[in-house]
Amino acid sequence: MGASGAAREFRVWDNHGCLPMAPDENIRWLPAIERYRQAGCSVASLNIGYGTMSLEEHVVLLDQMRAWIGAHPHAYRLVDSVGDIEEAREAGLLAICFDIEGAAPIQDLALVEAFYRRGVRWMSLAYNSNNRAAGGCHDEDAGLSGYGRELVAEMQRVGMVVCCSHVGYRTVSDVLACARFPVIFSHSNPRTLCDHPRNVPDELIAECARQGGVVGVNGLDLFLGGRATPQRICDHIDYLMEFIGPRHVALGLDHVFDLEAINLEKASMGATFPPGLGYEAPVDCFNIDDIPAIPAELLRRGHGADDVADVLEGNWMRIARTCWR
Repeated sequence: MGASGAAREFRVWDNHGCLPMAPDENIRWLPAIERYRQAGCSVASLNIGYGTMSLEEHVVLLDQMRAWIGAHPHAYRLVDSVGDIEEAREAGLLAICFDIEGAAPIQDLALVEAFYRRGVRWMSLAYNSNNRAAGGCHDEDAGLSGYGRELVAEMQRVGMVVCCSHVGYRTVSDVLACARFPVIFSHSNPRTLCDHPRNVPDELIAECARQGGVVGVNGLDLFLGGRATPQRICDHIDYLMEFIGPRHVALGLDHVFDLEAINLEKASMGATFPPGLGYEAPVDCFNIDDIPAIPAELLRRGHGADDVADVLEGNWMRIARTCWR
């Protein structure tokens, strides 16, 4: 069976993709999200901001993307509910939701519900560095702050999924201890396969899964420990399926649409991307045009079709049904 033939049997939810953050470049690149639909994706989550970006910058990008997607109803559907995803699937549309990396713009808890109502369905609590709420994976992590605990509670109240990608060990442990609903690593890999502090130790992966959470495999070469190929992606999926079971593994490919821009950006952000951790090298990412090769490779390796379907879409759908309001 060819790769494209295999992919047509499955629906795919990629839980993290990155368009340029500058509004003029963002609007220029937005038509490229059609590549998700052509690759067989039913759902894609698009990033609206990360790190120390301001509240205004997040809002401008979110409004711009929502307006553009709403103006193209022949191809895309903005997501408010699981029902929207199901309707989009039946119509052959790509369902779009949004995400935030790092809680820096959330200086008032009321903003959580405001962003949720505008389609933001998950938020990570930190982006490599510490902030008011949480510790980052590249910083001296003091754990979840009192405000951070309030933030987690508010996110789970309104239905926004709590993500621990980019977050420090102690903070993740605190989140897992206080969360009432499943927590995710939206786009992170097992540190056992690639020893980078941005990746996740087995004990945190295991506790996340024990509580019903999901780990989305990341497609950046730096966190894969090798070239960003379908085979290397599937090595990480294989490991996680064996370790925590197929119901706790998914895709968060972290596709960067404008690689040149992100390479220039990270070179100027030494505090966020510290030297000595591989960030100096140009980043490469998994090509989303090759998404159909992932189910083909998993089937070739002997995984059952039901398990593959869970990894590709079903597990994120379960998180949505459990957490969204």
